[in-house]
Amino acid sequence: MANTKTWSARILNAASKENTIDNRTLRVRFRIPKTEMCQEAFNNSIGRTARSLNENKMLKRVERGVYKITKKGEKALSRM
Repeated sequence: MANTKTWSARILNAASKENTIDNRTLRVRFRIPKTEMCQEAFNNSIGRTARSLNENKMLKRVERGVYKITKKGEKALSRM
């Protein structure tokens, strides 16, 4: 079995390292160029995961498309 992290774990890790995260920040941190994954596919996979983390109160929405990690998200990250 491969030792890979889920998108949720990667997003929470990026949010813990950055002040806020958005599409551009996540593309840079995950090293996903637009030639590899189009914006629609990016929003459908990574964007959906970020919105799901927001619904579970692990990320807080600062403004449209910009999120910040919460205390609950930090605890969840330490357990991963």
